[in-house]
Amino acid sequence: MTVKYIPVFIKNIEDALEFFITKLGFKMASKIRFDDDTDCTLIQINNEEQFLGLMEDPHGAGFKSKIILSTDDCLKDYHSLKMAGVIFENQPRYLQIGLAAEFLDDCGNQYTLLEERNYNEL
Repeated sequence: MTVKYIPVFIKNIEDALEFFITKLGFKMASKIRFDDDTDCTLIQINNEEQFLGLMEDPHGAGFKSKIILSTDDCLKDYHSLKMAGVIFENQPRYLQIGLAAEFLDDCGNQYTLLEERNYNEL
């Protein structure tokens, strides 16, 4: 088994596409009908078989996602994303797992930019 779709609940598809495509640099893949009344816009992430599925928050229920984005260079990506208009909640900081920085999208979904590091290696 593998993860194929990661749901991200949004308020407005146009604003969400602006964020994911223009600011984060992802690509729109397609649109699918997820169930009888839920359209899902698929955003291509690094893996050809995994997608973020943008879905409008049903009835304004307040659903939120937390997504961890892997990076090889947290500081570089942090500065690139800031230049693209992404507003971070904090500067990159060291955690037990590595270097990380968090930001939100316009709908309140939380993202962690993570450069995993093994601090036990010499």
